[in-house]
Amino acid sequence: MTDQLLRPSVSVRSVIFGPSNNTLILQRTSDKEWELPGGRLSSYEGVSEGLHREIREETSLSVDIEDILLANSWVNDRNSDRLGVYYMSSTQQTEVRLSEEHTNFMWVNSSEAAYKLSAAQAKAVQLSCEGVTTKPVLDI
Repeated sequence: MTDQLLRPSVSVRSVIFGPSNNTLILQRTSDKEWELPGGRLSSYEGVSEGLHREIREETSLSVDIEDILLANSWVNDRNSDRLGVYYMSSTQQTEVRLSEEHTNFMWVNSSEAAYKLSAAQAKAVQLSCEGVTTKPVLDI
């Protein structure tokens, strides 16, 4: 048995494809880095419920969650365990209304999205373009 169990907060994010098949990325207010829409789940919140809530709060978009792409874990800057799960979604909407968490957004092609995002998020974009319909990739 493991003595120290992982006690993560869970973050859910999505590669969202719009009507033109571009991917939505958001620029954080805090550090100006780019990320996929999403965030941490609340206690006792279902995954799809939490992902829909986070996307709605950050962008005002309604999405159809289609598939799971990737899961990874890490320890953040505050020495807290984190678990990230990435999904693929689509929307017919293009008009985005940002929350205070973000200062900018872009609908970009997959190459540009992957270039601007962290390694795990770039991998999720890559997998979404490959039409993943099998098991998700774990711990990249």
